[in-house]
Amino acid sequence: MPPGGVMGFFSWRGLLGWGSGFALTLFWGLVVLRIISVSDNHIGVNLLWATPLFAAAVLAGGLWWSASRRLAGAALVTLGVLSLGCVILLDRLDILVEYESWLERGMPERPF
Repeated sequence: MPPGGVMGFFSWRGLLGWGSGFALTLFWGLVVLRIISVSDNHIGVNLLWATPLFAAAVLAGGLWWSASRRLAGAALVTLGVLSLGCVILLDRLDILVEYESWLERGMPERPF
């Protein structure tokens, strides 16, 4: 860490944090775009494959939290945990379901 205890933007923690935040924002932007633009509620990939992205965000948030960027760290931890919960809800509420699971569930319609 540089003098004064401030974490640099280009440190590995800074890049991990900013990269995780950007990746989560991009992920949710694409999910919302998919929900709005396509009426089908099935997709070819399982959204739970994005779990490592959420884990990286929680890890980066924890590192930021411990390195005096408490607000940014708390935001990343919260965003990572909420993202995992929201992805599970998207699947369980039949909003975005993997194609094979969608077939096994009897091809349910999107609730809205």
